[in-house]
Amino acid sequence: MQTTEDVTQQSPIGGLSSVALRDFWQALLDKAWLVVCIMLAAAALGVWHGARSPVVYQSKAVLYFDSGEVNVINIQEVEKREKAGIDLLNSIANNLKSSVILSRVVKANKLTNHVYFTQGTNAISEERLTRQLAYVVDARLRRFTRLIDVSVELGNAKLAQVIGQSVMEEFLKQNAEDRVGAGTNAGHALLASEAAIKQRLLKAEHAVAEYRRTKNISLQDTSDIQTADFKAMAEKLNEAKDEVRLLELEWGMSQKVGNSVDELLKLPMISRSPEVAALKEKLQSHEAALSNLQLRYKDKHPTMIQARNELSTLKAQFEVEIRRAPERLKLMREGAMAKEKKLEQELREQEKKLGQLSLLRIEYDRLQREAASERKLYDTVINRLREIDLTGNIEKKSEFRIIEPASLPSIPIRPNKKMILLYALMVGMAASVGLIWLLVQVDSSIKSVDHAERVFGLPVLGAIPKNKLITDGKGRLFITDDPQSLCAEAFRTLRAALSLLGRDEDRKVVLFTSAVPSEGKSFTGANYAVAHAQQGKKTLIIDLDLRKPSLSETFGVSSNQIGATDVMLGREPFEKGVQTTRFENLFLMTAGKMVPNPAELLAGPWAKQLIEEASKRYDKVVLDNAPVNAVSDTLLICKEAQTICLVMHSRRTPVRVVSRALEMLRRAGGKPSGVVLNFLPGSAGAGYYYYYSGNKYYGSKGVYGASSSKG
Repeated sequence: MQTTEDVTQQSPIGGLSSVALRDFWQALLDKAWLVVCIMLAAAALGVWHGARSPVVYQSKAVLYFDSGEVNVINIQEVEKREKAGIDLLNSIANNLKSSVILSRVVKANKLTNHVYFTQGTNAISEERLTRQLAYVVDARLRRFTRLIDVSVELGNAKLAQVIGQSVMEEFLKQNAEDRVGAGTNAGHALLASEAAIKQRLLKAEHAVAEYRRTKNISLQDTSDIQTADFKAMAEKLNEAKDEVRLLELEWGMSQKVGNSVDELLKLPMISRSPEVAALKEKLQSHEAALSNLQLRYKDKHPTMIQARNELSTLKAQFEVEIRRAPERLKLMREGAMAKEKKLEQELREQEKKLGQLSLLRIEYDRLQREAASERKLYDTVINRLREIDLTGNIEKKSEFRIIEPASLPSIPIRPNKKMILLYALMVGMAASVGLIWLLVQVDSSIKSVDHAERVFGLPVLGAIPKNKLITDGKGRLFITDDPQSLCAEAFRTLRAALSLLGRDEDRKVVLFTSAVPSEGKSFTGANYAVAHAQQGKKTLIIDLDLRKPSLSETFGVSSNQIGATDVMLGREPFEKGVQTTRFENLFLMTAGKMVPNPAELLAGPWAKQLIEEASKRYDKVVLDNAPVNAVSDTLLICKEAQTICLVMHSRRTPVRVVSRALEMLRRAGGKPSGVVLNFLPGSAGAGYYYYYSGNKYYGSKGVYGASSSKG
């Protein structure tokens, strides 16, 4: 527990900056009217905002994505799109609200002339309307699913539904068109090659027929002309030529499609190559593993990041390998051509050995082989074209499916008037609490008994409640005028507190002063003097506030009476300066006639002699002095008083002002005994005014058990 000495050592400024929680709570209670006003204003602003805000309806639809593919016929991957992973699903969601899809929606529904967008004016441009739709159309991937939520927010409920449904339909149409167009480039390349191959085939067949007609070759003499070795060599040469033709066809198509990875994959020689097949199998394995990891980890998990990086590396390697394939085809073609030349050279040497008799038949067989090779190549191209045409005409199963069509909203999503009002009340509450907190921080006055004791390290000897009859520090003598009031009981408590400071013989002189004017020091001193006199003890109250005396007005006597200045100057004896009052045992010495130099008068020995004489004649001497910070009068005589009470106006006088007054009293030789808090709020409760609990203990009629209704 903090002792008085510990508190005394604290800086007043430090005490000021640390506002107790109960002080802040009490400030909230005191300024409850401000909280209510701000909250009412915020609520009114919220209602106004809700009434002024445009009505917005939201239409929702749900699209499902199925990544599984159905191969209708066994074609060597004429089309294959790999779709897996969160990135792909997010890309699809972004595509739903892309300018391409929105432009199709605008065209399909003729929105450029719709009255909702034109507002009765001329039609707006398609580009501008597409930009406007980008702000109202949204598509988001639902977490941990393959569902995509599509929403449209507009002021027209029916139009919002129409646009929402149209967005999904146009997306499905766009997707179908993209699928149907797959393989078109490869078909064009095959068609270009088909005409040239057909011409070569007709030319070769015509050469065979013309040779037979002109040379009269018998087809039954084959076994007599050719030997087994020659047949084998001829078959090898045919195979080599077929390989050259096929490689030339594939290489020529690869040059036409360029660097497109998808188109190059449609060429059998490239897709079946060991390098491409191995990387493709590895890539599919990594994509399957990534799909499984997405079900276990979030996007930014290190495992997910590593898996994506590995997949990206494999895809890059895969694309590089595919783009290298044309070069490998070229090398293979050159190798096949070299092999063909070599076989032709060997066949020619064999022909020389067979002699002239077989030359005619050999030439015939050569022509037949060329015609057969051209026929085989032509049939291959025709089959490819048929497969592409069949694939394009077969209806493919779409990966997308509409789970929920666009709904027709019945109630608007904005403005949510209840939530707006709730938010407004919350903002109002926060603003009012913040404002009060700021006011408490800025307010450097003393607000409670424990606050004063914590800051100044002095006991609070009395806490005088606020009363409507007290104005500017002046008021009634509650001890007699309203003895059952809270104020009267507060002065009795002050009397008891001062009596506990020591023996009455040692503390005869009690000095009441304040830091600044209008703190209620004269009011407090006068009521304390009356309370002390009621105990049957002779009490003298002296008005030593020679600059602005007020006790004569308080006790209802003339200010022109002989007083303290007359006695101190020796004009009149002590007895003539003392006046009786309407209170038994209470005597008054007014300030007397005004003097031009009150400070010099108090600094001399006359003030000390006056106080000593009064102490000899009376049981208690109460001194009412000038404010400490205003003039130096009190500092000149403070050491003559055994008890010094500094009166302060609660919730008004700054801490630094009171601290300066206490420090000046100490430097002048005085020993402040405590402070008196004046004009505390009657509803402050125990935190402010612990001698009473407002009206909880004393009731609305004053002190407990009293019948008086005054004060």
